[in-house]
Amino acid sequence: MRPSPVPPLLWKALLTAVLLCSVLPAPVEAQAPAKAPTQSKSSASSKAKAKTKAKAKTKAKAKTKAKAKAEELEKRQAQEKLQAEQKALEEQKAQEQAKAREQEKALAQEKAREQEKAREQEKAKALERAREQAKAEEEARARVQARAQEQAKAKARPPEKPQSPLRIGLGLDFYTESSHLSGEQLINGARRDESFDYSSASLLSATLTLSFPAPIASQRTRIGAGLRALGNYGTGGDRQFGFGVLNQMFVSGEYGLPVAKQVEALFGLRGGLSLLIPGKELSDEIQRLRDDDVDVWNVPRLGWLLGLSVGGRWHFSTHFAARADLFGQLEKLYLFRTSQEVNGVNVDKNWSTFGLRLGLTLGIEFAL
Repeated sequence: MRPSPVPPLLWKALLTAVLLCSVLPAPVEAQAPAKAPTQSKSSASSKAKAKTKAKAKTKAKAKTKAKAKAEELEKRQAQEKLQAEQKALEEQKAQEQAKAREQEKALAQEKAREQEKAREQEKAKALERAREQAKAEEEARARVQARAQEQAKAKARPPEKPQSPLRIGLGLDFYTESSHLSGEQLINGARRDESFDYSSASLLSATLTLSFPAPIASQRTRIGAGLRALGNYGTGGDRQFGFGVLNQMFVSGEYGLPVAKQVEALFGLRGGLSLLIPGKELSDEIQRLRDDDVDVWNVPRLGWLLGLSVGGRWHFSTHFAARADLFGQLEKLYLFRTSQEVNGVNVDKNWSTFGLRLGLTLGIEFAL
């Protein structure tokens, strides 16, 4: 018969026991005889020292561990403090960044407001420029229209002819007069009023004029001089009083405005001197005063005149024209202005006339 094999588990257990026996030391009592008590005491002391060393090592290790733990705790606290500081710095930085963002936002808003304001101002300026441009265009159109109207009027009006250098005019005047003689005579303070109202006894006078183009606006304006003869000048109506021969010398200016092909509207002004040669009742009064030894000269009396006229001129040819004028004229004459003592008697004599004449002049002109 084949013998049964040993189970492998048993072999393994046996091998393990042999190895353990060879490794582990044998007990002291089995190896050697018992020692003396001194050896036992030394052994106990050694064990105590070993135990003390072990305790010291344990304490040293504990201290080392505690120190390491404390250092680790301190290190952890330092790290936590550093992290807290870093966090605080990060928060401060974040706050600064937020504040900077707010400032940037505020600056951006302010800049946007300024830009909006600048746009509004630019828009207002553009609108103002547009209004000014529209106004300027409107004024330009108005000027163009006015120029066009002036050109149309100029085309409608007959072309102006150059004025002849010299014109001689003859005219017949029909007039009416309303005048007043202011007169008084004082003898030793006793006053006698010699004033009265009157109108001229004559209705006709003759005028001779001479005119030439004025230096300014010579196409339409003329200046000149004239002589008007009223002849024997005296009062009409119930009271007859003759002053004498009255003549007028004047300078004149007139403006001619073409209104038709051969027709001009005339506007005139004249002013000058009046010259009265005493005659009739005035001469008798002078002689009476001279007979009373009053120093009164029998010489021409002077005065002044001022008048306006409006009329028209009709050109029949280059050298001949007819004209008609309505006129109004103021005139003042100084007849007496005497104050003296005659044979112990104080004599004062003051006479002057002032009148308004209205009339119509019909005349002809010859151009040279």
